[in-house]
Amino acid sequence: MGKVIIFGNQKGGVGKSTSTLLAANAFSSPPFNLKVKVIDLDEQQTIGYLYEGEIERGTRPIWEIIPYPESITGGKIHKFLKVFNKAMDECDLLFVDLPGYLEEGGKTDTVSPMADFVFIPFTPSDKDIYSTQTYLLAMLDKIKQVEEEQERSLKVVPFVNKIDTRVRSQLTYVKGILEAFDEVHGIKGMKNMLGLYKDHANAGIDTNLYGKVNKMKELNLTRWVDEMYQIIMDDE
Repeated sequence: MGKVIIFGNQKGGVGKSTSTLLAANAFSSPPFNLKVKVIDLDEQQTIGYLYEGEIERGTRPIWEIIPYPESITGGKIHKFLKVFNKAMDECDLLFVDLPGYLEEGGKTDTVSPMADFVFIPFTPSDKDIYSTQTYLLAMLDKIKQVEEEQERSLKVVPFVNKIDTRVRSQLTYVKGILEAFDEVHGIKGMKNMLGLYKDHANAGIDTNLYGKVNKMKELNLTRWVDEMYQIIMDDE
């Protein structure tokens, strides 16, 4: 049975879809070679459209995207759960890209308790920090729900995305936020961050950047992937 990993935040534009792509491409390729599946639950369907375009061009990514019903509420939740559980049984890692909002009874509310990990990307801006704090509080409720109803753990891990490492004030700012998450909520964020690199932002459906980002750059994807892998595997 595969581990379920969500990239979520109620703020759009923080890099949920891009982070999902970067992780899926890396973990399905050497040296990891894991069987990866992705469910795109975001209404924008960024990953879904990119995947379909790649198929139309005659190529198929090394990982698999799983279709889902447009609605997963009411009676349709049973169809979704059947698809979800089948995908989880057939892979090592099941990534879920959630929509950029919180709604009681919606996709985030329904799917989050099914996850093993919720990674929360945020950028060094006041608006993103506010939305991330709100999302984090909602995920703390999910942690309690999973502990009480399923007697297992749900781990929530924030990380910094789209940071300009040349600006010391940005680094100081986000480090203070991560320290606050730890001190106030007991939630530890990732040490490694993703920068403003175009090769990250423009990652394609089959673009594996692991080990290929210039090592002279202060913060790169390779260290970010390695840390994420350690977080995921330490849970075993």
